[in-house]
Amino acid sequence: MQRLALFDLDKAFQTWAREFTDEHDLGREAADWLLALDRAGYPHREVFFAKVRDHFALPNRPMNCGAATAGACHTSSAAVPQ
Repeated sequence: MQRLALFDLDKAFQTWAREFTDEHDLGREAADWLLALDRAGYPHREVFFAKVRDHFALPNRPMNCGAATAGACHTSSAAVPQ
């Protein structure tokens, strides 16, 4: 089944992953890791971001995906690094 939205969710998530890894100085391999984790199909962003925090040893902070890519982050009450 094709996912439909007013914008490309995959491209929005790719943009967010690059911005996130740039903001945290994590490097290109980190963005690739985030994209692979997303493709693994974690339906709940709370689980996804817990894995991100653990993998990169990031502090637990409120989520901020940014207005342009908020849909790609499937906002939830999960806390993630800013």
